[in-house]
Amino acid sequence: MGNSVLGIDLGTTNSVVSVVTGSEPEVLFDERSEPLVPSVVSFHPQGRILVGHPARERRLLDAANTVYSVKRLIGRPFDSEEVRQAQSRFPFKLCEGPRGGVDVQVRGETYSLSEISAFILRQVRSHVEAAIGQRITRAVITVPANFNELQRSATKAAGQVAGLEVLRILNEPTAAALAYGYGRGSRERIGIYDLGGGTFDLTIIELNGDVFEVLATAGDTYLGGDDIDHMIAENMADAFLERHRYDPRSDVQAFERLRAAAEWAKCQLTEQDTIQLKVEELAYGEGGVALDLSFGLSRKALERMAEPLIARTFDVCEEAMKVAQIRPTQLDNVILVGGSTRVPIVRRMVQDYFSRRPLSDLDPDLVVAMGAAIQGRALAGSPRTPRPRPSVAIGAMRLKKVATGVHAHPPQTGYRPPPPSFFQRDEALFSKSVVEDIGDAHDHPTLTRPETSEPAYDDGATNPSTRYADVVQIKAIPIASAAGELPPVRAEPPPPVRAEQPPPVPAEPPPPVPVSPTDELQEEASEPEESSPPAPTVPRAFPLLLDVTPLSLGVETVSGFSEHIIPRNAAIPVEQTRMFSTGQDFQQTVRVTICQGESRRIEENQMLGELELASLRSAPRGRVKIAVTFVIDVHGTLSVRAEDVETGQQQRVRIDLIGGIDEESIEELRKRHETLMGGATV
Repeated sequence: MGNSVLGIDLGTTNSVVSVVTGSEPEVLFDERSEPLVPSVVSFHPQGRILVGHPARERRLLDAANTVYSVKRLIGRPFDSEEVRQAQSRFPFKLCEGPRGGVDVQVRGETYSLSEISAFILRQVRSHVEAAIGQRITRAVITVPANFNELQRSATKAAGQVAGLEVLRILNEPTAAALAYGYGRGSRERIGIYDLGGGTFDLTIIELNGDVFEVLATAGDTYLGGDDIDHMIAENMADAFLERHRYDPRSDVQAFERLRAAAEWAKCQLTEQDTIQLKVEELAYGEGGVALDLSFGLSRKALERMAEPLIARTFDVCEEAMKVAQIRPTQLDNVILVGGSTRVPIVRRMVQDYFSRRPLSDLDPDLVVAMGAAIQGRALAGSPRTPRPRPSVAIGAMRLKKVATGVHAHPPQTGYRPPPPSFFQRDEALFSKSVVEDIGDAHDHPTLTRPETSEPAYDDGATNPSTRYADVVQIKAIPIASAAGELPPVRAEPPPPVRAEQPPPVPAEPPPPVPVSPTDELQEEASEPEESSPPAPTVPRAFPLLLDVTPLSLGVETVSGFSEHIIPRNAAIPVEQTRMFSTGQDFQQTVRVTICQGESRRIEENQMLGELELASLRSAPRGRVKIAVTFVIDVHGTLSVRAEDVETGQQQRVRIDLIGGIDEESIEELRKRHETLMGGATV
């Protein structure tokens, strides 16, 4: 176990941790013998920090100080539409971080979303360490395939704040394919349909023995089961308003109880045709009379509500099919991933679209963590015997399959509801008796926040692993110096350099626009050198992953256009070098805006930040030639390096990521977390 690496599925609703012990990946259960750890953090008035099940229960009591579903917002700019939408839904307060990202404010303290995620990562890590009696510091953490650079960097920062060495940021569908296909030795083309609590992806992967090659991926990072819950809660609120002439949406705590009840109703309707629930004392009328909500819902009514939302997933599927240049019927298998795929209408619509019954013989909630554990063991370099089907473990005890074919987690036909203790006490659902002081009533390990603790949030660019670049006319912003305003650099594009892959569909060039001499970058005519992707270091006993980048990387050009440097679905790792020369005499510094997305209009893409080239040699215009290399590493993250071609001197390159956290700040936040823990395990 000395080489153990955690495989962590950091989910929107729940998180799962797995580790390979012996020859199989095992999912570790928590102190309640549950494999799913709610991705919820609650800040208790006594200064303790609750994570997981006790935190989820406190949502019914203290919604304003209980944080959940942050995966939907991690790595997003505060001024994005998704954040504005979340502000209208979430009961806890969101605020703008130092670098334009999203922070949360609870009990007078401010936390970045990476910090909130770090609490969850510490919790799942503690489950493994308690089960195997060994400290583990390395992990593979999964993210949705369509996560952009900011989201991946923020997730990696969360792992580092939690005290983990993040060996790989792995795409969730790829992890699921590893768990499904490792050891099969087959050759087939599969689709991974991944619908979780907050995100959706479709990834098309070709299996060829131990080689797993991603052909295409597409996704929506703001589409999932949370949206179904919200629709049900809205219907409950409307019913209560019609009956009592009071809108529970005006009370964040009351609406939070409706959201929890809606989630329970959705889960129950995967196995039942109708449900009846009662939420007691949702509000109070004249004279302090308690107003209850009695609500009935049928599966057919739920499906009518959810069908338009689920139909959106197939728009994403069509996008991936177009990139892969295949049709749904050409896939050999379709695998369901994510808890939301347990909903019956989802399975029916998937079967109709792909014209085949989807596979779910591995638990959709657990399969991603299993695949991450397999990849972690591969990166640790410890050989093992491949097994076609992993098992699930409680603590250190493995659950064996039996001769009848019954698995520890058998194929699911319906959603297994959360424990009844969360939703009901005695015979009343969501009665007042549920709303107790969870932090005191349950003897769970907690984190302690000292009264004198100071917020230690700083920012800076996360140690962004890697990415690449390639440009025609780049708009550069000159930086003032002692000599006054410095004009930008000029550059010209060489032929694109890309990894081996099917040629991308050529993008339509932007319309010609006038270029101001002070806004133009001049690119050298010399051909860039193509760097081959690093050779895999994983032993051949392990699967070889050939992944892709989900979004195009580009830079801002003149007149509000963007130029794609690395095309979407380019094989990674990959790098692209561009040659630049100064456009003005004695120019020393320049900034270039970097974006990610498919639009040719800069404002329709995601702004990642700015690239700064500084300390250029003082020389006449065109004499300073700089090779700028953008690299995307195996994590799918970006790094940049620059070199003075004539002198060989490395230039100072800084990328200011929106909402990013630099290495110094990560270390400060890690120490803050250790102080909050008081030296104890979460």
